[in-house]
Amino acid sequence: MRRALAWLLLLAGLGCAAAGALVLTVLAPPRTLTVPAAPAAGSVALVTAPGLLDLTGPSATVRARAAGGGAVFVGVATAEDARAWVDGAARTEVTGVGGSLDEPAARTAAAGSGPAADPRAADVWIASADGAGSAQLTWDTASDAALAAAGGAVAVVTTDGTSAAPAQVELSWRLSADAARHPAGTPLVAGGAALAVLGLLGLLLHRRAPRRRTPGGPTGSTPDRTPDRTPESPAGAGEEPA
Repeated sequence: MRRALAWLLLLAGLGCAAAGALVLTVLAPPRTLTVPAAPAAGSVALVTAPGLLDLTGPSATVRARAAGGGAVFVGVATAEDARAWVDGAARTEVTGVGGSLDEPAARTAAAGSGPAADPRAADVWIASADGAGSAQLTWDTASDAALAAAGGAVAVVTTDGTSAAPAQVELSWRLSADAARHPAGTPLVAGGAALAVLGLLGLLLHRRAPRRRTPGGPTGSTPDRTPDRTPESPAGAGEEPA
């Protein structure tokens, strides 16, 4: 019975450890969270909500592409400065991210009307990138006290402030180590290893345990119960002489 229990613990432990290793490697969540965010029709800019760039991970990247090789501008400003630049223009606001890690979706809302100012002529940007047809900007999500006091960082994607916003926009975050791991992976590996060790110890102790010996000899053999034979008397013994 003890041997069977030891084998059960060993096999269960190996199974749990293997499942945990798969969850941490082959079945691990993606290292990046990429969210498409299409601007609504008529929007001249796409603007992220304050704090969205700090959603997760050590950095966030904004990519934008425009059809026909048009001008693309991506900038990061404080929430106060971004509101001053937008000034009520037609825009698509990315308010959050829903869905799952495998199929994330951006939550958006349309607001404002009319054009905005030329972003290249503004001096509100903390960081910016522009190009013909596409542009990309990576932002370190660690913010200081001054940035937090100004409402946090906001990403703005536009063209020249008057034309339609780039049709393809992606927001992506590089996930930190904890966010990129399945929560059950490490407990499965640790618990499985503990069960396997217990099972292995049980098998080793079972092999070393002394066997019970049957009384009657060192090998447990049944003693010879054949009755003793009395030696035969020599011929003529006990006969009276004639």
